[in-house]
Amino acid sequence: MSHGHEANVEHHYRDMSHQHDAAKLGIWLFLATEVLLFGGLFCGYAVFRANHPDLFKWGEQFLDERYGALNTAVLLISSLTMAMAITYVQKEKKNSAMVCLGITFICAGMFMVIKSIEYQHKFHEHLLGGMAFYQTSDHGDGSEAGEHAAIAHGVADTGMALWSASCRSCHGASGEGVPGQGMPLNPSVYVQNHTDSELVDFINSGRTADAPDSVLQLDMPPRGGNPMLDEQGVHDIVAYMRTWKHEPSTVVAEHEVTQPVTPEPAPEQGPFIENLPASTVQFAAIAPTGLAPHSASESQRMAVVKHKVAPQLAEDKPANAHLFFGLYFLMTGLHGIHVLVGMVVLIWLMWRLRRGDFTKRYYAAVECGGLYWHIVDVIWIFLFPLWYLIG
Repeated sequence: MSHGHEANVEHHYRDMSHQHDAAKLGIWLFLATEVLLFGGLFCGYAVFRANHPDLFKWGEQFLDERYGALNTAVLLISSLTMAMAITYVQKEKKNSAMVCLGITFICAGMFMVIKSIEYQHKFHEHLLGGMAFYQTSDHGDGSEAGEHAAIAHGVADTGMALWSASCRSCHGASGEGVPGQGMPLNPSVYVQNHTDSELVDFINSGRTADAPDSVLQLDMPPRGGNPMLDEQGVHDIVAYMRTWKHEPSTVVAEHEVTQPVTPEPAPEQGPFIENLPASTVQFAAIAPTGLAPHSASESQRMAVVKHKVAPQLAEDKPANAHLFFGLYFLMTGLHGIHVLVGMVVLIWLMWRLRRGDFTKRYYAAVECGGLYWHIVDVIWIFLFPLWYLIG
């Protein structure tokens, strides 16, 4: 004796209720993984903010709470229309459900447009995560000569800042050398007896620890290990090296040095954190917090925050800001990806609704899509105050 199977019920389910419960259990398990994902990010945010409070005071000037509030309103409206769409599907009001899903989709698009406007300013000002924050050149400004354009000369003032970013930790502020880290270059015959082009080639290529002419047997990474140092920057560094005052009586050739220089007795040390070596990240010495030495005065660092002046010069940008914006783009960008996925789901639901797939008993797909959209909205409800309101 054969039994009729209810429409839209897959063969491995007893009935529609069984299928509906299985679908809801599946979406809730998926949403639990989403909570774990963003929960880890929120924990990281809490730790980072607790350790770097001054950095967040500096960074909040670049986050416009008006955009954040507008995005919050847009997503709240979308949650309302999504819930209404589920209700209309259950009542088999196809046209009303389609309108609500369409409004939800439009709100999602508005959210992404507003977010793109926010991001555009940060991209333009190089307020990015990682080493991109310290990029001083676009590596190709559209000139006819392109990246092979001839470089007339270096600029010593610019070279001094780049030297501090890439070379100072091993060779000292003025080429005096750091014991056990790098050769003294200020009194070096090698620097004095080589042309600018030769020095540029040497900096670009670097030198391995096992090179025959390496006295200290230490690696010299290409371009000082700074991947953002361009060709003009290398010429600027060489120009800065040429400004050093040489003392003939202290000139020493590299081949005359047979062992690392024995350091003089160090003066009495202060707190451990203040004696950490300077970071090799560009402009890290003026970071508002963290392990980088505070070479800039507190008043200088806080002036940017107090007057709400967006720093245009690289010198005004705290180095640890690349961590701030890295976390910002990670959390908001990952949320934005979820919004885009939600928009794809909405298009799929509208297509199926138009085809007439859903009934008052068969609407699990719409309800699961709604649950996903609500969790996306809830995550933003947390992101908005944490990034935009807590200054």
